[in-house]
Amino acid sequence: MTLTTLLLVAGLAATALLLRRVLAGGERYDRIPRGPGRRDSAQDVYWEARVLAALNGNRAALERHVLGKQRQKPGLKRWELLRLVYLDVTRHQATAPRERRAAPRGGVFRTHF
Repeated sequence: MTLTTLLLVAGLAATALLLRRVLAGGERYDRIPRGPGRRDSAQDVYWEARVLAALNGNRAALERHVLGKQRQKPGLKRWELLRLVYLDVTRHQATAPRERRAAPRGGVFRTHF
């Protein structure tokens, strides 16, 4: 009687584990880290490729920009830093330096020309 009960409980436990594994997607999703330890490597690759394209493949410039941005904003993840670097680089490349006009100084009101 006790042996039958133990076998029945063990069988039910094994069935429950098997069903949970099948219904939850199996081992593939168990290996994906969750929570704050998760690394967003797909975002890293995406933004790094965009920044490198904007910098014409200059990886040293990419690292300089990212390290500078990391000093400014120390709590961000790498893909967030890369996104900010991309926005900075494309904003500065929007117009060539010779085509930019001097910005008017704030607080100066010109009454005549």
